[in-house]
Amino acid sequence: MAGQIYNLSQLEELAGGNIEFVDSMVETFLEHTPGQLEEILHAYENLDLATVGAVAHKIKPNIELFGINIIKQDIRVVEEKGKQGLKDEGLEESIKRVELHLKEAFNQLQQR
Repeated sequence: MAGQIYNLSQLEELAGGNIEFVDSMVETFLEHTPGQLEEILHAYENLDLATVGAVAHKIKPNIELFGINIIKQDIRVVEEKGKQGLKDEGLEESIKRVELHLKEAFNQLQQR
């Protein structure tokens, strides 16, 4: 995948120039979000769509804060279809895109 997948400008604006705050938020994101992604994947595998929707709801603000815009719509689809219990091709495709792009964001953020 080419190019930076995240954009920290919103986080940096929120931090008001406090680099330590930005670093702390990135560290927290990298500490918690991979586990949440695994929780979504595991719940989907076990057809626990309510958990899929609930965890997607928790991740959504971070996707927006970290400017991972390529999956903003997908995480909303995962949240809504999960909450509604709608297992279909669209949900599976959105989960696959969220997984792919979040893993790339994790890699890029670790190397920043």
